[in-house]
Amino acid sequence: MKLFTQLISVSALAALSFAAAPALAEGELKDQTKQNLEAAMHGEAYAHLKYLAYAEHARKSGHPELAKLFDESANVEANEHFAREAQALNLAKSDEANLADGMAGEHYENTKMYVKYAEQADAAGDKKVAAMFRQIAADEGDHYNAYKSAAEKLKAAGK
Repeated sequence: MKLFTQLISVSALAALSFAAAPALAEGELKDQTKQNLEAAMHGEAYAHLKYLAYAEHARKSGHPELAKLFDESANVEANEHFAREAQALNLAKSDEANLADGMAGEHYENTKMYVKYAEQADAAGDKKVAAMFRQIAADEGDHYNAYKSAAEKLKAAGK
Protein backbone atom coordinates (compact mmCIF):
# COMPACT_ATOMS: atom_id res chain seq x y z
CA MET A 1 0.00 0.00 0.00
CA LYS A 2 2.91 2.36 0.76
CA LEU A 3 4.20 1.98 -2.82
CA PHE A 4 0.74 2.76 -4.17
CA THR A 5 0.53 5.92 -2.02
CA GLN A 6 3.96 6.98 -3.26
CA LEU A 7 2.87 6.46 -6.87
CA ILE A 8 -0.21 8.60 -6.34
CA SER A 9 1.99 11.36 -4.91
CA VAL A 10 4.37 11.10 -7.86
CA SER A 11 1.42 11.14 -10.28
CA ALA A 12 -0.02 14.23 -8.64
CA LEU A 13 3.33 16.03 -8.82
CA ALA A 14 3.77 15.05 -12.47
CA ALA A 15 0.32 16.35 -13.31
CA LEU A 16 1.02 19.64 -11.53
CA SER A 17 4.40 20.04 -13.24
CA PHE A 18 2.76 19.45 -16.62
CA ALA A 19 0.08 22.05 -15.95
CA ALA A 20 2.60 24.57 -14.64
CA ALA A 21 5.32 23.90 -17.21
CA PRO A 22 6.27 26.87 -19.37
CA ALA A 23 5.65 26.62 -23.08
CA LEU A 24 8.35 24.76 -24.97
CA ALA A 25 10.86 26.78 -26.90
CA GLU A 26 9.61 27.84 -30.30
CA GLY A 27 11.41 26.94 -33.48
CA GLU A 28 12.39 23.82 -35.33
CA LEU A 29 13.66 20.94 -33.22
CA LYS A 30 17.02 19.41 -34.05
CA ASP A 31 16.98 15.98 -35.71
CA GLN A 32 18.43 14.18 -32.68
CA THR A 33 15.82 15.75 -30.42
CA LYS A 34 13.05 14.61 -32.78
CA GLN A 35 14.49 11.08 -32.83
CA ASN A 36 14.72 11.04 -29.04
CA LEU A 37 11.13 12.26 -28.67
CA GLU A 38 9.88 9.58 -31.08
CA ALA A 39 11.83 6.86 -29.25
CA ALA A 40 10.56 8.10 -25.89
CA MET A 41 6.98 8.17 -27.18
CA HIS A 42 7.27 4.58 -28.42
CA GLY A 43 8.51 3.56 -24.98
CA GLU A 44 5.74 5.43 -23.17
CA ALA A 45 3.05 3.97 -25.44
CA TYR A 46 4.42 0.46 -24.94
CA ALA A 47 4.63 0.94 -21.17
CA HIS A 48 1.04 2.25 -21.12
CA LEU A 49 -0.36 -0.82 -22.85
CA LYS A 50 1.92 -3.22 -20.99
CA TYR A 51 0.79 -1.82 -17.64
CA LEU A 52 -2.86 -2.14 -18.68
CA ALA A 53 -2.22 -5.82 -19.44
CA TYR A 54 -0.49 -6.20 -16.06
CA ALA A 55 -3.45 -4.52 -14.36
CA GLU A 56 -5.89 -6.89 -16.03
CA HIS A 57 -3.80 -9.86 -14.92
CA ALA A 58 -3.67 -8.54 -11.35
CA ARG A 59 -7.46 -8.09 -11.32
CA LYS A 60 -7.95 -11.67 -12.55
CA SER A 61 -5.50 -12.95 -9.90
CA GLY A 62 -7.45 -11.25 -7.14
CA HIS A 63 -5.07 -8.34 -6.47
CA PRO A 64 -7.16 -5.18 -6.98
CA GLU A 65 -4.65 -2.87 -5.27
CA LEU A 66 -1.91 -4.07 -7.61
CA ALA A 67 -4.27 -3.62 -10.55
CA LYS A 68 -4.94 -0.06 -9.45
CA LEU A 69 -1.20 0.61 -9.17
CA PHE A 70 -0.64 -0.58 -12.75
CA ASP A 71 -3.68 1.36 -14.00
CA GLU A 72 -2.37 4.55 -12.38
CA SER A 73 1.09 4.04 -13.89
CA ALA A 74 -0.44 3.37 -17.31
CA ASN A 75 -2.39 6.61 -17.05
CA VAL A 76 0.76 8.60 -16.29
CA GLU A 77 2.64 7.00 -19.19
CA ALA A 78 -0.07 7.88 -21.73
CA ASN A 79 -1.76 11.01 -20.45
CA GLU A 80 1.23 12.82 -19.08
CA HIS A 81 4.49 11.52 -20.54
CA PHE A 82 3.35 10.59 -24.07
CA ALA A 83 1.06 13.61 -24.30
CA ARG A 84 3.83 16.04 -23.32
CA GLU A 85 6.28 14.45 -25.76
CA ALA A 86 3.69 14.50 -28.56
CA GLN A 87 3.08 18.18 -27.89
CA ALA A 88 6.81 18.91 -27.94
CA LEU A 89 7.13 17.06 -31.25
CA ASN A 90 4.04 18.75 -32.68
CA LEU A 91 2.84 15.26 -33.57
CA ALA A 92 -0.68 16.08 -34.75
CA LYS A 93 -0.77 18.18 -37.89
CA SER A 94 -3.69 18.91 -40.22
CA ASP A 95 -6.39 16.27 -40.69
CA GLU A 96 -5.10 15.65 -44.20
CA ALA A 97 -1.52 15.21 -43.01
CA ASN A 98 -2.63 12.98 -40.13
CA LEU A 99 -4.63 10.76 -42.51
CA ALA A 100 -1.69 10.57 -44.94
CA ASP A 101 0.64 9.57 -42.10
CA GLY A 102 -1.85 7.01 -40.82
CA MET A 103 -2.27 5.58 -44.32
CA ALA A 104 1.49 5.27 -44.80
CA GLY A 105 1.94 3.45 -41.50
CA GLU A 106 -1.00 1.09 -41.99
CA HIS A 107 0.01 0.32 -45.60
CA TYR A 108 3.55 -0.54 -44.49
CA GLU A 109 2.27 -2.79 -41.71
CA ASN A 110 -0.28 -4.44 -44.04
CA THR A 111 1.98 -5.07 -47.02
CA LYS A 112 5.49 -5.37 -45.59
CA MET A 113 6.00 -5.59 -41.84
CA TYR A 114 3.43 -8.21 -40.84
CA VAL A 115 3.97 -10.17 -44.04
CA LYS A 116 7.68 -10.44 -43.20
CA TYR A 117 6.94 -11.30 -39.56
CA ALA A 118 4.51 -14.05 -40.65
CA GLU A 119 7.09 -15.51 -43.04
CA GLN A 120 9.74 -15.49 -40.31
CA ALA A 121 7.38 -17.07 -37.77
CA ASP A 122 6.45 -19.77 -40.30
CA ALA A 123 10.12 -20.47 -40.98
CA ALA A 124 10.74 -20.80 -37.24
CA GLY A 125 7.83 -23.21 -36.93
CA ASP A 126 5.68 -20.78 -34.93
CA LYS A 127 2.53 -21.39 -37.00
CA LYS A 128 0.03 -19.87 -34.55
CA VAL A 129 2.00 -16.64 -34.32
CA ALA A 130 2.36 -16.58 -38.12
CA ALA A 131 -1.41 -16.89 -38.47
CA MET A 132 -1.87 -14.10 -35.91
CA PHE A 133 0.51 -11.83 -37.87
CA ARG A 134 -1.47 -12.50 -41.06
CA GLN A 135 -4.73 -11.64 -39.33
CA ILE A 136 -3.25 -8.44 -37.94
CA ALA A 137 -1.93 -7.57 -41.42
CA ALA A 138 -5.48 -7.85 -42.72
CA ASP A 139 -6.71 -5.54 -39.93
CA GLU A 140 -4.04 -3.02 -40.89
CA GLY A 141 -5.29 -3.18 -44.48
CA ASP A 142 -8.78 -2.38 -43.21
CA HIS A 143 -7.39 0.60 -41.30
CA TYR A 144 -5.58 1.79 -44.43
CA ASN A 145 -8.79 1.58 -46.46
CA ALA A 146 -10.78 3.42 -43.80
CA TYR A 147 -8.19 6.22 -43.66
CA LYS A 148 -8.09 6.40 -47.45
CA SER A 149 -11.87 6.68 -47.61
CA ALA A 150 -11.85 9.40 -44.94
CA ALA A 151 -9.14 11.30 -46.83
CA GLU A 152 -11.17 11.14 -50.05
CA LYS A 153 -14.31 12.39 -48.26
CA LEU A 154 -12.33 15.20 -46.65
CA LYS A 155 -10.89 16.21 -50.02
CA ALA A 156 -14.32 16.06 -51.72
CA ALA A 157 -15.78 18.24 -48.97
CA GLY A 158 -13.02 20.78 -49.57
CA LYS A 159 -11.87 20.75 -45.97
